[in-house]
Amino acid sequence: MSQIDEKIELFLKNPLVEEESFWDSEALIWVDWKDFDDSIVEYFNEYLLEEDKIKFELIENNKPRGVDIFLIKDEVKKAIPYDEERTDRDTTLKAIQSFIAPKYQIRWYMDSLGGDTLAFCVLPTEKWLQLEKEYEEEKVTYYFAPLSQDSVMFELDMDEVFDLLEKRKRL
Repeated sequence: MSQIDEKIELFLKNPLVEEESFWDSEALIWVDWKDFDDSIVEYFNEYLLEEDKIKFELIENNKPRGVDIFLIKDEVKKAIPYDEERTDRDTTLKAIQSFIAPKYQIRWYMDSLGGDTLAFCVLPTEKWLQLEKEYEEEKVTYYFAPLSQDSVMFELDMDEVFDLLEKRKRL
């Protein structure tokens, strides 16, 4: 078991006691709304095995967003599907998730909801499934929400953030 696995498991055993130390732990990958999208790829690469690290190219273009980021696997380049106008953290994170699946899964650490810097964890998918079995899926997903193509994280408006915070209080 890695140190990151241990930190997440310790947190799930007793979230109220472990919350403060978990917040500062190396298990969390912090992404700020102002981070460059290529930096986000590098953040996640720090947590992946050498053979699973994401190769990518940043290519300037004449579009309003100014760049394209291509993720590269087995000599195949796939562009992150940004809007014409700009790059955005949500699209980058979902593209990384698609790229590293099914071996790995990125989860949003929901206690970071409401800030302009959000926290994420990445573990092998089998480890997340094991944690869900051991600590119950509902509890694991309450704290660590899986990313999907429908996930909205940085693009939430304030009303949506407050609604989510309120729903979490009631759970």
